[in-house]
Amino acid sequence: MDRQYRKMLALAALFAAGGTLADVAPYGRFEDGMLAATRPAGWLEKACRTQAAGLTGHPEALSYPYDTCLWAGSISRSGEHGAGWWRYEQTAYYTDGLLRLGYALGDKALIAKGEAGVDYTLDTASPEGQLGNPCLWDAKNHKLGAGYEMWPMAVFFRAMKAKYDATRDARIPAALAKYFLLYGTNTLAKGRNTICVEGMAWAYGLTGDKRLIELACKAWDAKTAKDDWSGDLTPASCADDKPIYMHGVSYSEELKIPLLLYACTGRREYLEQAVNAEAKLVRDHMLPDGCPSSTEQTRGDCVHWGHETCVVADYTWSLGYFLQVTGDAKYADRLERCVFNAGFGAVDGDFKALQYFSNANQFIATSGSNHNPYFYGSTWAQYRPTHETECCAGNVHRILPNYVSRMWLKDAQGAPVAALYGPCEVDFGWAKIAEETRYPFDGRITFRFSMKEPKESAFTYRVPGWCASATEPPGTFVTIRRLFKDGDTIELDFPMETVFETLPRRHYVIKDAVSKWVGKIEGRSVSQGTIVRRGPLLFAYPIPAERTEDTVEHANMRGKRSANPEFKCWNLRPAGPFNYALAAHSAKTTVSGDAVRVEVPVRRIEWDLLEGRFTPDLPERPRPVSPDSAAETIALVPYGSTTLRLAVFPDLSAGSAVGD
Repeated sequence: MDRQYRKMLALAALFAAGGTLADVAPYGRFEDGMLAATRPAGWLEKACRTQAAGLTGHPEALSYPYDTCLWAGSISRSGEHGAGWWRYEQTAYYTDGLLRLGYALGDKALIAKGEAGVDYTLDTASPEGQLGNPCLWDAKNHKLGAGYEMWPMAVFFRAMKAKYDATRDARIPAALAKYFLLYGTNTLAKGRNTICVEGMAWAYGLTGDKRLIELACKAWDAKTAKDDWSGDLTPASCADDKPIYMHGVSYSEELKIPLLLYACTGRREYLEQAVNAEAKLVRDHMLPDGCPSSTEQTRGDCVHWGHETCVVADYTWSLGYFLQVTGDAKYADRLERCVFNAGFGAVDGDFKALQYFSNANQFIATSGSNHNPYFYGSTWAQYRPTHETECCAGNVHRILPNYVSRMWLKDAQGAPVAALYGPCEVDFGWAKIAEETRYPFDGRITFRFSMKEPKESAFTYRVPGWCASATEPPGTFVTIRRLFKDGDTIELDFPMETVFETLPRRHYVIKDAVSKWVGKIEGRSVSQGTIVRRGPLLFAYPIPAERTEDTVEHANMRGKRSANPEFKCWNLRPAGPFNYALAAHSAKTTVSGDAVRVEVPVRRIEWDLLEGRFTPDLPERPRPVSPDSAAETIALVPYGSTTLRLAVFPDLSAGSAVGD
């Protein structure tokens, strides 16, 4: 019996008494699990409560399958729509989001609703250990059969983890370990079944059952080819230097698999695979709002293409693991950027409507304005509570609660790690720490300690990579150790500058813009324009919008509609000019509380909607509407507060100055 296995067995009993993954998985730097101990405050609490009062608290507005019992029973089919497992994948997303939001807000109704699904799943396990509705497995033969999927349980694991983090319910890791061990290498290596490695690694860390991690390693090592249209990552594709074009959700989910295997085994090749796979995603597919292109496939980094709202949730969830295992601050920077920009930009301000596809530049958002190749001209870029495919309408609920759950991590000794920033309070038992800040609108942060008695402890905080003028090296974690006492404070200041970033010309374009999938990738170069950043925030011009309710019964919705009249489908059309190009790289920035405005000089150019209903690509050579047209000033706001927007500007300027 090797030394690591003996350690696992010796510590296995800890999970029932509040033990953590860090106790038994020694190859990571930080650990989460502070969800129930963290309470958002300030603007962040307001955003969470808006979400609870919006779609998360009103499943009737989301329509099928969210207006059902979720995982607390069997969900009936809605006509002929969808394969047998879809409704459980989608409601697993939703259950995880509403349960985490409930814990973050102390909302008993949301907690009860989410925990009901976890308890039912545990209580109805088959004698062999199968979890989930029998439609997910061959109930007659008590095994996974043809046409059955493990993917919904891979998703629902996160809701089960959320309950464990909040309650330390010892049934959860034991049941998951038994479930995963029912399957063999071939089944686990098939398609997205491999994402079960996430739950297997977690259950291994808490139970010490070495069979779990041995099976997980064999399943990942066995992946040698793409499984179907969506594609899958493999050890080989993670390790090489070639771009990967595949289903964006699968990419975002699967890139963490070798990382978690490294955390449990210490095998360096797994770490290298994971880090390289994530780096390639950023290199080849990253969009200005911090989310990779994914409509449904990864599309390259041409800013004309958008991303699925699902990918905002899935990519940032995986980034949380990268942050914990590697301790590299760049993953926290990426996580913040994606949530603050792409996450908030995909939902309406009252959290009563969302987009399936979201774009950096979107001058129109109607039932026929989707300019992305997948379902071109459809409803998929419209702000609405119900969507043709329901996954984004479930996954959107996870984005903000996941962020809150990983704002505070623990180091190997259980000491506080301030990883992601925002106003909140966290209870570490020996101390409550209030984080007083307007971040990301301002870079000043105060940590205020409330304690019954002094305690010596380490305290770790992150220096954002974007802060070039920080007193410590940007993109690092800094640890201090001292005797803390009641009333102590730690004050940080990360100055924010307004920066113009001219994007390099790109070579990833799709020849056939109306093809359903990837189409033919050509090597021609396209203009990408200039963006304006400040701290982790991308700024955009909020195009004035004419907002009208869309009451049409679209055939692709198959009769689904909001059952709550307060949750509407919207057609947003531009009600003012949007055809602006930057005239100079200069800015006047004003900050007032949580409101930030960046004023920039622009000129109007010849640039209009394509066919009267599509957002056009950036012009290759911007042409002012008249040679003598004067420059004017427009105000930009944080990207996440916009619906119709211009975020990537054609550029008439030769300058590259930094604004004040």
